[in-house]
Amino acid sequence: MKCPDCGAEMAYGHLYCEKCGREIQIVPDFEPEIENSITETLSTVGEEIEGGSLKDDQGIETAVDIHGLGKKKHKNRSSSFFSQELGKNGMILAFVIFFVVLLAGAFLTLHLYHRFSAAYQIEQARYYAQLGEYEEAVGYLEKAKKLEADVVEVAFLESNYYYQLGEKQKAAEVLVELITSEPLEYGDEEKAYSYVIDIWDEEKKYTDINWILSECRNNEIVNQFQQYIARTPEFGYEPGSYDEVVLLKISANTTGKIYYTLDGSTPDQNSSVYIAPLILESGEYQVAALFVNDYGIESEVARSWYVINLTVPDPPELLLYSGSFHVPTMIEVVVPESGTVHYTMDGSNPTKDSPKYTGPISMPLGRSNFKFIAVSEEGVSSEIVSRSFEFTLETDVTVSKAVNNVTQALFDRKVLSDLQGHSHEIMGKYVFKYNTIVEIPDMGYYYVLDEYIEAENGEQTKTDRLYAVEVYTGAPNRLIYDDNGQMGLISLSTP
Repeated sequence: MKCPDCGAEMAYGHLYCEKCGREIQIVPDFEPEIENSITETLSTVGEEIEGGSLKDDQGIETAVDIHGLGKKKHKNRSSSFFSQELGKNGMILAFVIFFVVLLAGAFLTLHLYHRFSAAYQIEQARYYAQLGEYEEAVGYLEKAKKLEADVVEVAFLESNYYYQLGEKQKAAEVLVELITSEPLEYGDEEKAYSYVIDIWDEEKKYTDINWILSECRNNEIVNQFQQYIARTPEFGYEPGSYDEVVLLKISANTTGKIYYTLDGSTPDQNSSVYIAPLILESGEYQVAALFVNDYGIESEVARSWYVINLTVPDPPELLLYSGSFHVPTMIEVVVPESGTVHYTMDGSNPTKDSPKYTGPISMPLGRSNFKFIAVSEEGVSSEIVSRSFEFTLETDVTVSKAVNNVTQALFDRKVLSDLQGHSHEIMGKYVFKYNTIVEIPDMGYYYVLDEYIEAENGEQTKTDRLYAVEVYTGAPNRLIYDDNGQMGLISLSTP
């Protein structure tokens, strides 16, 4: 039998051409007597197909068509090559399709991640910030906010990027919004307040700092930035009536100035400055106080009232009136039976802590302003009595000449090694200073000079030696006191 395609001889019973692979279909003559045999064979083949592959007596695999007719697959080289190539191409196609689908899925997943991932937006923001492109970074943070990113992390990053852009107010506003809208852990809250205050401090927005701290409910944070706050001043006494002198202290929460009034009027920065406890001695006081911190922030005005039920003593009586004097004169005061008298010589108002009057005071040279008060046993002060004196001597011997005369006399006696006051006895030098003018009975009037040792660093230490120079002749002397306190003189003049 020959192949109808290539004409090659085919072995009997073969269904494929071994040369070209053409399948040969042979339609046998139908014979009734083999009908039963065919039916039985097909039944057997069906059973074997259900159980596995079908083989003939020589081990050749048999295929069955849909009509139940078995066809033997000959081990033809061409047919096998064709089947293998077809299988390889199918596998490659399937792999390509799978890879394309996988790649498309990956790109889709990545796209969705980029679009809907807050973490990616923050990552991109950090990346662009490192490049110095802060506007681009802020844009990614805005996207992150819409994707419900960590509010705290985004706020700190955004504030920093706005700051880098020079938009300091926006940088502060981002954190203020965070502070006022989100419950924060202490570390984040403290950090946010610190950043905001640092920014506003650079911008000198101290009023804003005072405001945000006044709204803060975390005392630890408020205390940390106490210097920016101007709290209402506090009084050391509760308002009310007292039967004693009240030393009223006024305190503030930090450094600055306290201004006050005692008549109930509203204080301002032109009012009296509080520097020491106020002495409330007698009568009624309406005290008002205003605190201004070092940043110029004003507090609210604090107010209080006090009634002091004490009797004011009579003022002291001076036996000398104001005027000009040309001879040494003593200032005398009549001291009340109960209480004491205190005075100042520089024009300031005396208090119970001022020098106490114990006896007549020598009028100092030049112009002087004395003020005196009487202080009762309860500590109440009287009205102030003032006196002004102008004392000049009609002499050619001035205080400066008196000092020179003492220096020259000590140099002549080899006590000093030069006229600048140096001596072999000490390191440094001697300095002489005017103290007062005294009258020594039966001897006249004398300048009294104190002696000091001045170290090389300029520090001066007073010694116990005194010198007296006669105001009209200029004669230098050592001034001494005997056991009875009487003054005496030792002349330093050259014999």
